[in-house]
Amino acid sequence: MNTQQLADIYVLAAFTKTALPFITESHWLYRKQHGAAPIFPIFLETLFRKELACICFFRGYLEEIGLKGFKDLDEKLDRLEKETIKYIRSRPNQEQREFSRFALTLMSALFAEEERWQPTGISLYRTFDRLDEVFELNYDADHGMKIETIDGGERLYEGAGVGVQSGYSTVLTALNHLQITGSSKFVDLGSGYGRVGLVVGLLRPDIHFVGYEYVPHRVQISAKTAERFEIQDHVKFQVQDLSLKDFSIPEAEIYYLYDPFSEETYSHVLHQLIDLSRRKPFVIVTKGNARKWLLDVAVREKWSRPLEYDSGNLCLFHTAGSNTFNV
Repeated sequence: MNTQQLADIYVLAAFTKTALPFITESHWLYRKQHGAAPIFPIFLETLFRKELACICFFRGYLEEIGLKGFKDLDEKLDRLEKETIKYIRSRPNQEQREFSRFALTLMSALFAEEERWQPTGISLYRTFDRLDEVFELNYDADHGMKIETIDGGERLYEGAGVGVQSGYSTVLTALNHLQITGSSKFVDLGSGYGRVGLVVGLLRPDIHFVGYEYVPHRVQISAKTAERFEIQDHVKFQVQDLSLKDFSIPEAEIYYLYDPFSEETYSHVLHQLIDLSRRKPFVIVTKGNARKWLLDVAVREKWSRPLEYDSGNLCLFHTAGSNTFNV
């Protein structure tokens, strides 16, 4: 079995595992709204026209086992997902890289579909987090990390782990909408364990990525994976305190922010980004609360209205007067 087939198995197993509780909840809502249980095959037909289209081959089996068989199926899918990841991790680095690239491509297509399903459709936000094991993103490295306040009131998160990493859906959705041209530079201001850079590096070898992160062991982990996947020539991670007054943010076409700073550091970083925007156009991608720091700036600097996705959880701020340019 080749790496593409293994990626298919992993992605479809993870997707189906997420779909089972969605089917169960949708069935419950139908009963509540209509006062009676639907005929299961007819009920499934509606879902397979939309959210479940990618696993249409599974329809007959789901009809056969019914809701009562979902618990056993969930356990089987979980084992399949785990064993697939375990197997690919035992393979050479080149095969792990190819597997990851194939899986990310499939995931990207599913996230694009998910946008059309929302707000009532299936959510895939944490569906593919097990890919972190192939990336060897060891979040346990944060355990026992001393919590301290660094110059400028910066924050460190002890044991933050996956909770403060941008989801694969966020990164891949951003890439789908950015329309990045070749030879662009992508700067992640607060790169954590490097998920963003690793995804960008695997899918877009034409993009030069630099991630800045304050915590050294996070940088070491992300840099090691970049080297293992042989993408280190265009994906760099650096230890950097962005609040330092003598640090200058480099010019780039894309900047990424996931609410990583204290108010003091935000002020320093945004001041630099504003200065840079007056010299050349670029895009700032925000995740979560980072959006609120840019809204007033965008109005004041006459930037384009931000493009919002996932109810504003992901935003694209184009610093030019129009958002029609390609980056």
